[in-house]
Amino acid sequence: MSTKSATRAGLWLTLAGLAAASLVRTGGYFDFFIFSVLINGAMAVSYDIPGGSLGLISLGHATFFGLGGYTFGIALTRGCPLSIAIALALVVGAAAGYLLAFPLARLKDGYYALATLGILFIMKLGADSLGSLTGGSAGLYAPLKASRELFNPLAFSLFAAACLMHYLVLRSRFGILFKQTEASEDVARSVGIDTEKIKIAGLFFASGPPALAGALYIARTSYLSPDSGFSLSLSITALLASRLLPFEGLAAPVIGALLLTLAEELIWTGLAGFQHALFGALLLFFAIVKGRSLLRDA
Repeated sequence: MSTKSATRAGLWLTLAGLAAASLVRTGGYFDFFIFSVLINGAMAVSYDIPGGSLGLISLGHATFFGLGGYTFGIALTRGCPLSIAIALALVVGAAAGYLLAFPLARLKDGYYALATLGILFIMKLGADSLGSLTGGSAGLYAPLKASRELFNPLAFSLFAAACLMHYLVLRSRFGILFKQTEASEDVARSVGIDTEKIKIAGLFFASGPPALAGALYIARTSYLSPDSGFSLSLSITALLASRLLPFEGLAAPVIGALLLTLAEELIWTGLAGFQHALFGALLLFFAIVKGRSLLRDA
């Protein structure tokens, strides 16, 4: 079996396994683990649209997760119907992706990564400061009267929609322009490609799924804090899941998200007291290994 066939088989097996697992009802830890895999998967797949095809390294992908989660939670606590709260989360996330893309599209390499990190910190400080709206450092409590059995199928639906968007976008004209822009912005501009508009499109496509993921997260847990909403570790997990494995395409973020979430959960449940240090070491290890691989390829 060729590498491409094996990768495709791994992708379909992972998708089928997650679809089946999302329908399992244990009422315990397994349910939340699958929910976490699906949320991380939606984050990683959406990140891979600009991150994998345009080569943009973002440390602030959780910005959209937090905005979507807080918008949804605030709307619920203000008496909005569920459908309106979901629509608002998507609109706010997509609008933020579009507006933030204009200044970000002008930046390259490390400056782009630093700018996205700065935006994430600004959003986190804003959520911490606006206590009357967001609950401040104590967090936002937004209980939703819904059966917990609904959340994993909903999370899989979001994950599947993100995968479908990834597939369609990268096989459209946008995908071709993304790759040309990643290869060389100067060459792309010389043949008439507006690289800034291409970057804006990539960031816009990537903003919707994390916003809905944030809404789904607070719907399931009934709680969101600045630390959990605008989480740097969530951004880094999405980044590494997209770039962890030595192949491109949809399989990379899908399988990468599953592996990273599994590693994270094993650390969190089996090594109490050392969770953050060990997970940080794990992320650093993957970043170094992948970085060396990219340097060899270059």
